[in-house]
Amino acid sequence: MKIAMLLASLVAVVHSDLYLHNPRGSNNRLAEANRERDNANRLFDSQNNDRGGYNAAGLYYYSGSVLPIEWTNQHSCGDQNANCEIIIQYMCGPLVRDGTSTTTIPENPTESKNLVYGMHESYNYYQDCKLRNRNLGLFTADRKLNGDSAIYTRQNEAGTRRGYECPEERDYYPYWHPTPWVDIAVLTNDLKRCEYYRSESANVKSRYACVGSKGTTIPNNDDDCVAAGGVWTEFPPQNGLEAPVCIKAPWSRDNHLGNGKSVPGHPNYYNWTIPNTPSQSCVLRVRYNISTGDYDGLNRAQAFGRGYVFRQNPVIMPFNNIPGLGFQLAINTNQFGRTFQDRSHSFSIVTRPSNLADTPIYNLNVRGKRGNIVQVFPAVEYDFVPDILIAPLNSYVHIQWNGSNTNPQDNAGQGKAGTDRSNMVLLRPPNYVEGNRQAGPSSGHWGNSYPAHLDSPQTLLGLPRADRQSLAVLDIVVVDMEMLLPHVLRQQTQDEKDIFKAQPFSLEHKMSDY
Repeated sequence: MKIAMLLASLVAVVHSDLYLHNPRGSNNRLAEANRERDNANRLFDSQNNDRGGYNAAGLYYYSGSVLPIEWTNQHSCGDQNANCEIIIQYMCGPLVRDGTSTTTIPENPTESKNLVYGMHESYNYYQDCKLRNRNLGLFTADRKLNGDSAIYTRQNEAGTRRGYECPEERDYYPYWHPTPWVDIAVLTNDLKRCEYYRSESANVKSRYACVGSKGTTIPNNDDDCVAAGGVWTEFPPQNGLEAPVCIKAPWSRDNHLGNGKSVPGHPNYYNWTIPNTPSQSCVLRVRYNISTGDYDGLNRAQAFGRGYVFRQNPVIMPFNNIPGLGFQLAINTNQFGRTFQDRSHSFSIVTRPSNLADTPIYNLNVRGKRGNIVQVFPAVEYDFVPDILIAPLNSYVHIQWNGSNTNPQDNAGQGKAGTDRSNMVLLRPPNYVEGNRQAGPSSGHWGNSYPAHLDSPQTLLGLPRADRQSLAVLDIVVVDMEMLLPHVLRQQTQDEKDIFKAQPFSLEHKMSDY
């Protein structure tokens, strides 16, 4: 006897899925004074909640320095419940910018040069995408796409424009057409795919495109290109690029925008060594590709045999040993299997000082924004990034962060309403003797809530008093509507080397707003 159980359920649009916290992700924000962003289509398609993102940043990083990239993703990764990849990329260019307006940049070659508008991909890149025939080999489920160019996809059937992003490139990786993006790393739950991702990356494999074709559309293959009077042209990889790192995705659980398990009690992260490609304007992108873990998505026979097909409200058989038991799923086919993304605000890559050519440099930044956890969610409250940094002797720490003057006026916190400030002070030493403390010299104490005096014999990283005062009271430079803290780039002295010898330098600190 065949049994069909049709379960009534509500179809909910899934939001709040990927947020970049260091470098601070924009989620299409700029400098809005409200909790919601003004324009979800400003630069790119995030498919995230309107309340996510941070106001404009504006930091810079030395080539060869180590930058911890931190994010939260909602629907699990590195877990049996989902098939997922987290793709980390960056791009640089003379016209990459945040802009000063939240209005989407016009689709106009003249206006594309207007610095008022934020821009990542170029105007010409988008025009090529808009005119290029879409890849007909891509799965579109039962969606009725409104056109046949690369701006129409299963997740963007109406061809909506977000900045100058190419929707087809956004939704698929690795992409087969030339793009401005450089691969950094692929974090996957299926390590068997690493060889494919590394060998197919545009970092190491040429891409091809049709150049000079006649007609109203641009062909996407060799034969059609030649027939249209074009030249099928090779675009080789940039010199010096290596295949992206491909590693196991860090574990995160379902329905949780919070910490992972790679370091218990801390956000998931990837340490990026900044490339030696000095540029005034760069942007970082993290994409989160996710589909169900109920079956092997690459095994079509298994999927179709059990009824797992992409259509609205399919009836599936979840149990192999009970073939007659069917369940109806509430599925929206343009959202079941999705790509989410967040991008940083623009930043600079600068050449490291000549006397530090082979010296390790670690970036120490601040994540989060002003307000309590409810007011800032899905962003986070303040913390250092990394909040635990063990640096070897003879290395340097680049301390740098920024804040905003356009936070919501009623967000919790001290100081002038709407401002967003962070500082760094050393905590007082322990009040009582405690057991199980790490051996070796230390300064300050995690359990204290009060800062040490600036003239305390225990000093913050051995910095001179003037620098410690700057970090505590913020001798700041105002740039537009944002605050930038002058960086501190410092090496341990010979005296400290003699004192600490091979022991890691332990600094216990607290960051607070004022």
